[in-house]
Amino acid sequence: MAQLEKLKVILAGGSGFLGQSLANSLIECGCDVVVLGRKYKKNINFAGRFVEWDAETVSDWINELEGAGALFNLTGRSVDCRYTKKNRELILNSRIDSTRVLGEAIKDCEKPPKVWLNASTATIYNDLRGDVHSHDESSKADAPGFSEDVGRAWEEEFFKHARAGVRQVALRISIVLGKGGGAFPVMKRFTELGLGGAQGPGSQWMSWLHLDDWVGIARFLMENDSIEGPVNLAAPHPITNAEFMKEMRECFAPLGTGFPAPTPAVYIGAFFMGTAPELVLKSRKVVSKVLKNMGYDFNHLKLSSALEQLSH
Repeated sequence: MAQLEKLKVILAGGSGFLGQSLANSLIECGCDVVVLGRKYKKNINFAGRFVEWDAETVSDWINELEGAGALFNLTGRSVDCRYTKKNRELILNSRIDSTRVLGEAIKDCEKPPKVWLNASTATIYNDLRGDVHSHDESSKADAPGFSEDVGRAWEEEFFKHARAGVRQVALRISIVLGKGGGAFPVMKRFTELGLGGAQGPGSQWMSWLHLDDWVGIARFLMENDSIEGPVNLAAPHPITNAEFMKEMRECFAPLGTGFPAPTPAVYIGAFFMGTAPELVLKSRKVVSKVLKNMGYDFNHLKLSSALEQLSH
């Protein structure tokens, strides 16, 4: 990979929480960051040069890919919703269509991006309970379920568009903890209100990643020419939901206390909040053998370190 200064990096779907965090970091290093998005968000501190696309058809935006050093695809309808038939279609199609059209564009480029990093999900692995070894990239990605089916279809579409000279990395992202978006602000607010007890049985594993390590790993994978294929983006120490919420209470709860939410309460709460209970109840115990073997140095190895930083 060339020096980052003046390197052109394309962030498809880069106007959100993860994309903007990465964009800011790359811009600080002198990269030319281009964000492909459906609609420009006015009146916000937007990082990167905005180029409109519909994430479905090839048009003038293809010119931005010519000669680019890297392409990230972070496009996808949020999974934080009720899994109605319509929402399921939007979740799946937004991921498949954007990946397909980027593959078509890369095929037509004279000088395609040197590396294409496409978002995926760490929920693709089977539910694990108890004191068992974590999943890594060598584990079978054959778990049943809607989110799991989406992850497999997403990666299948991605790797279908292989082109000589374009390295491909599937980013199997776990829960990213940061102040600017995602699950953390909601969990913090509930904890502050005294509702920070275990959710459901509390035995379900949670694989997580601090926002600083999302940025760090994204850049590490972009710059390391020897890495390709699926990579799990998760800190080395998964933690059970009960322990996760205990550490949340220690940082954010009044008097360190919090009411638990038994499984029936999670289902009721999810209904009224317009979300899916499986986002809380599924057990995800995932680590990365690739990042360990390649020597990535985590900013936050354990949850206590991550929450300490997020408490300031």
